[in-house]
Amino acid sequence: MKSSSIIFLILALGYLGKNHLIMISSAALMILKILGILPQSSYQNVILDLGIVLLVIGVLLPLCTGEFDTKQVYRSIFNIEVIVIFLVGIASAVMARDGVRLLKENPGTMICLLMGSIAGSTFFKGLPTGPLVAAGIAALLLNLVKKFQNM
Repeated sequence: MKSSSIIFLILALGYLGKNHLIMISSAALMILKILGILPQSSYQNVILDLGIVLLVIGVLLPLCTGEFDTKQVYRSIFNIEVIVIFLVGIASAVMARDGVRLLKENPGTMICLLMGSIAGSTFFKGLPTGPLVAAGIAALLLNLVKKFQNM
C-alpha cells in the first residue's frame, strides 16, 4: 500500500471519528506531498520536539493570561486532590519521556497509535488522547512485557 493511501485512510478515519486534529494533520501532509515540499523524515525528531514545545505553550498560556489567580494555586497546593493530580503529572511526564523515546526509535509506532486512537474514538465513543500519552502507556506496557519475558 502506498504511503499516500495510508495517509488518505488516516484522513478518512479521522473524519469518521470526528477527530479534527487527525484530519488537519493528514490533510496538511497530503497537501505538502502534492506540492512537493514535504519535509524529509530526518526532520521528524525536530518536528516532534516542536510539537511538544507548542503543547507546553498551550498548557502554560492560561498562567500568562491571568486566568489563574496565583493565590488560589498556592492555597490549593496542600489539598489531597491536588497532590494526587501532581503525582499523576509526574508519572505522565515520565511516561511521555519514554513515549518520545519509543516514537523516535520506532516511527512506525505512531501509525498504530493513531489507528488505535481513531478506532477507540470512532467505535467506542472514547476521546483521542495525545500521542505522547498513548506512546508513554505503550512504552510502559512494552517494558512490562519484556520484564515478564525475561523471567
